[in-house]
This record gives sequence, structure tokens and C-alpha cells, in this order.
Amino acid sequence: MINKNIKFGSYIALAVLAGAILSCAKSAPRTLPVDVSLPEQTLKAVNESVLEVVVPKPEKDSMKYEKPLPLDLIPYAVRIDKYYSIGTAFAIGPTQFATAAHVMLIGEGSQFREVYLRDVKGNVYPVDQIVKYSRNRDFAVFTIKKWAGGRNLPINADSQVNQKVFAVGNALAEGIVIRDGLYTSNTQEEEKGAWRWMRFSAAASPGNSGGPLLDKNGNVIGIVLRKSENENLNYALPISEVMKAPGKAVIHIKMKYLLENMDMTSIDTLHEEINLPLPYQELDKKATAVIARFSDSLLKRLLSENRKKIFPNGGSAMLLNKNYNAVFPHIIMKNDDGNWDAFMPKDTKNADLGNNGSLAYGGIGRTYYFYIHKPDDVSMKSFTNDSKLFMELLLKGVYGYREIGSEKVKIVSMGKAHEEHRYTDSFGRKWTIRTWKQEYSDQVFAVFSLPVPGGCIAMLRVGNTGAVYDSHIPDLKVLCDFIYLSYYGSFKEWKELLALQDMLPAAFSGLQIRIENGKTFTFNSRRFSASYGQDLMNITDSSDLNLRFSYFQDGAKVVWDIDGIVVGEDKNNKICFTVFRLAMPPRELPDSFQSNWKNAIEQKFPYNHAAYFKDGDTAIGTVYAGNSSRSGNQKLYYTVGYLMNGKMEQEQMASKLDGFLKNLNVHEMADQAVKTGLKDSGN
Repeated sequence: MINKNIKFGSYIALAVLAGAILSCAKSAPRTLPVDVSLPEQTLKAVNESVLEVVVPKPEKDSMKYEKPLPLDLIPYAVRIDKYYSIGTAFAIGPTQFATAAHVMLIGEGSQFREVYLRDVKGNVYPVDQIVKYSRNRDFAVFTIKKWAGGRNLPINADSQVNQKVFAVGNALAEGIVIRDGLYTSNTQEEEKGAWRWMRFSAAASPGNSGGPLLDKNGNVIGIVLRKSENENLNYALPISEVMKAPGKAVIHIKMKYLLENMDMTSIDTLHEEINLPLPYQELDKKATAVIARFSDSLLKRLLSENRKKIFPNGGSAMLLNKNYNAVFPHIIMKNDDGNWDAFMPKDTKNADLGNNGSLAYGGIGRTYYFYIHKPDDVSMKSFTNDSKLFMELLLKGVYGYREIGSEKVKIVSMGKAHEEHRYTDSFGRKWTIRTWKQEYSDQVFAVFSLPVPGGCIAMLRVGNTGAVYDSHIPDLKVLCDFIYLSYYGSFKEWKELLALQDMLPAAFSGLQIRIENGKTFTFNSRRFSASYGQDLMNITDSSDLNLRFSYFQDGAKVVWDIDGIVVGEDKNNKICFTVFRLAMPPRELPDSFQSNWKNAIEQKFPYNHAAYFKDGDTAIGTVYAGNSSRSGNQKLYYTVGYLMNGKMEQEQMASKLDGFLKNLNVHEMADQAVKTGLKDSGN
């Protein structure tokens, strides 16, 4: 996530967000109040030279709602207005206007592509050429189309502290107002003290950004920008900084890139200058591209400079020797102790989608993680290919709403995705990336989804349009490499998933799963194979299979691959066979790892081929070894187990386990001579 630390205060431009737009959008053009101590001539000049900055309301709304929007809760003037009011601008010459840079949305990747000025009579003028622009000083000077010329405010570039001042602007988007106060002090610019901000006590509200700060004679002394977070003081840029600035667009931003699953950051300052004048759209396009490139370079630097500290490197040994059951997606994060581990959200919520469909979700940082089990009446093909259906199922389980006045109206559909494409992460998993635009709020929903048996896992981010494309989507692409998950489903669901061959991860290449109900189940991967018949365990559509994937060291590299299987008789009971890969742990790992390894190589409990009763179930386990299990040189074993409900006898449990072992073969052992665990177990 990129953090653009331009200033420490909060902007007072009207936020172009759903709630803010609907509650604060312009009600109607109105004349200035006259209860201020300015000459009538000055008031007339202000009335003619201070204009609103507006953007057209979007013509399209992709959202569908559970009921008609209660638009009667919005004031009539707001409902009929064709524009959103986002700030203020003022004339500083016969053909030129000034405003705050952040009001103009340049470089923000906004869905609002056109910016206009609107005068007190309601006339609207498109912004034409940008003449001067500074991102860090936060000002823009520009011309507008069709402007016939009018009065402009005189400039006073040598103002004094402790003088009476007037803040002029489109406060709360309800028309231009004037409020008085004192020019109280100056404070140095935060980065290098290159200039001084003006501080003043005249009231300024959302919508005032870009308006003029006037002295007692009605001369412009500054541009109103933002308010202090902790004091009743507001900030302005001295107009002298605007007047002496060169004809360039200066994009100067101190940026910090950080990812929510690690404590490393990448910080640098972007400085780019673009010759002006340029048409508004052209400068916006160039600035957006410059910021996006710099953001991308920061992310790459973050990952490259910290490569030795980031999973699967520094602090990863424990996780590389663990195996989690992660049907709900886990995210690999750096723990407080400096080690990497897999986590799921602390608080997850569940929702019923009907017809055996369900949804579970929770958030970590800025990301929401989902496990969606589709309803039985929705085919896997439709679920993965139909973006409209996919989002409607998600919205059925997650409460998304649009706020109208005091009422919240549930969103039930967002239509088809605006964009859709595939992304393959570093471990060969093929994600579907989709975005949905929320036009009225200038926001975008970005979803990364990965099919699993019976549904999918997904990651979701929501943000302002530019932030989603410059930051959220790049973040999610990186986070894909840190997703830890298992593939679980019934045999019926596995058949549907395996039919989606072009969407399966690279780890499925060469994997063969053959299911013949009432006859045989066969599993064959490049590491091991197993099979059994109906005589050993029932094989039906309700039987289930859990492919346990993990990250582990395979020779000189770390891979994401099948680390074990749990194959069950029925999804509604616990009867199952298990096969798990067990590699010799590094010496630096804790005793729990070492003792488990020692128990395996010496075939002690729970790997001693003896049945034991625990928590209402009976289990038995042993070790399959492809090399001499007692040579002391073996570095890899496979553990095998069987579980049944209730209390069972040793003979019955051993018979089932031995029957399964007869058709188990491990391919990755150095020595292929020993094919059965029966000989090594001493049976």
C-alpha cells in the first residue's frame, strides 16, 4: 500500500465519496452573504470572481438495490443538480484561475475525467489549460473554456501576521460564503522548510479548499488548503508562492510503501517536472503515469532490498516444516517473534447463501479474505465464469450498502465486472482478477479469486479509483504469493473442479485423481500415489478429499506443493486415511519438531502401528520409508494413518491401515527398493 505523505493536516476539499456527496452536494447557486466588514465593491468582485469547482454526476450507476433509493431524503436542489461540487477556485487575472492542486484530481486516476467551474449564476465552464501546478505546494493555475472574462481579485503578496482576514469558499457545497478571523502565524513547510504556510482562524469547511484568503481590503493573500487536525486553525499557501512559480507542473511527493503482512517499508521522494501549459486531460494522464511508475518502483525496491528477510527466506524455517489445514485462506505474515507464520483473521463472520451455499470472511489490515462455498443449484462453471453471479453471491453474504440521508440501502448487485483477467502468482496459482466500479463514489472493488472444490477463496480491497489501480491491485498481486490454503471438497465437487483444467495451479500438473463410485479411488502425483477399493472404504459422491498444500524446501528451492492428503469415507463422518510428508527438521527448530521426527524414525507413538482412542475416535499410524529407516541418513519419510469413529479394536484398525499401505507408493524417495511400510514397521 502506498502512502502519499504530502502534508500532515486534513484537506478541506469536499470528499467525493458516497455519503459526503449525498449529504453535502451543492443545493443551488446563491449570492454572497453581506454580514462581513468588506466594502460593497469588494463583495461584488468576490461574487463575480470566486467560482465552484464541480464534476458531472455519473450518468451510470452499476449498482442494484434491494429497494428503490429514498431520494426524497435528499434536498430537492441536490437531487436535480447535474454536478457534484468538490471545491473552490478564483480568478487571479483576466483569463486565469487558481485553486488547490488536490481539488483538481490531477494524477489521482479518478473516474471523474472532466473538471468544471460554475459561477454564481449557474453557468458551467470546462477547465482548459493547466498553466502552473505544484503537488507539494498544493496549487494549480489554469484557464477555462468559454470564459468571457470578468473581474479578478487583486493580489497582495506582502501580507502581515495579526491582521484581519476573510476566508472565501464553497463551504459544505452550499454556495460561496465569507467568514472572518485573524492571520495568526506562519509555520515552516514540513520537509525542508522551503516555504511557510499561513495559519488563520477564520472558519473553513469541506468545500473551502482552493478558495481565496483575503486581507481586510479584499486582496488575495493566500489559497485556503486545509485545517489543522488538533487546533481551530486552518492553513493557506501564500499567494506569493503561486505568483513566482515557473510554468511547470511539479509533482513532488514523499511516499512510503508498506505491505500489511510485513514490517519492512520503502520510503523515497518522487520529484518530476512537466513543462506547461498542457490541456487538463493530458497533464492528468501524464501525472497519473508518473505516480504509478514511482509507486511500482517503490514496491519492487521494498521486495528486492528485503529479499533475505522476506518469506520464504529469513525466519521461515518453522513454517517450511509445518502443515496447516487451511480451507479458509491464511495469509503468511511476520510474527512478533520475527518468524513467518500463517494466520487467518481473528474475527470471521459466516453467512448462509441458501441451498447448501455458505460464505465466511474476515479482515486483516486493508484486505478481506473469503471462503465461498457455492449453492448446489449453481454450477462450478457458472460460478467461476459469471462475474455478475459471483458478486451477487458475495453481496448476499456481506452487507454492502449505499447511504442516502439517514437510511442505508443494501446493494444486491454490481452487474458484470468492469475488468476481468488472469494472474499467475510465483507458485503457479491462477487467480481471476475482477474490478467493479462504484461510479457515484469514485470507488472500485477489486477481487482476486481462486477456484477450490465447491467454490473459491478470494481477497477483496475497496478504495478510491486511482488507489485501487496504483496500490491495492499491486499489493494483492504480492499477497498472492503469501496465501496458504488447502483444497477440500466432496468427490462430486472435486470432479467439477478438475474439469476446469485451464484454471488449475501448476502444482496440479501431472496430478491424477480418478474416482469411480462404488469401485475405486486413485490418487497419483509426482511425489506419491495411493488407491483403495470399495472393500476398504465406501466411495460415493459424498466421500471427501483434502489436499494439504504447504511450502517446503525441495532441493535448492522452496516450492508450494501437496504435502499430504486426507481422504474420507463421507463428508459427514471422520472415517479417513491420511498420508503426510515429513522431512527432517533443521537443527535450529524447537524440540517439538525434533521429537516428532525422532518418533517417526524410531516408529514410536503415534507412528508405532498401535491403535489408540482419543476424543471419541480411534486412530492408528505408521511410517512409510523409501530408504533404510534405521540408517540414520534418511531425511524424508511419509507418515500414514487411519481414523474411525468410536472405539475400535487393534486388529480391525491394523487391517484397514495395512490394506491401504499395499497400494501406497512414494516416488520421491532416493531408494525405490522398499515399497511397503509393512516391512519397515516390523510387521
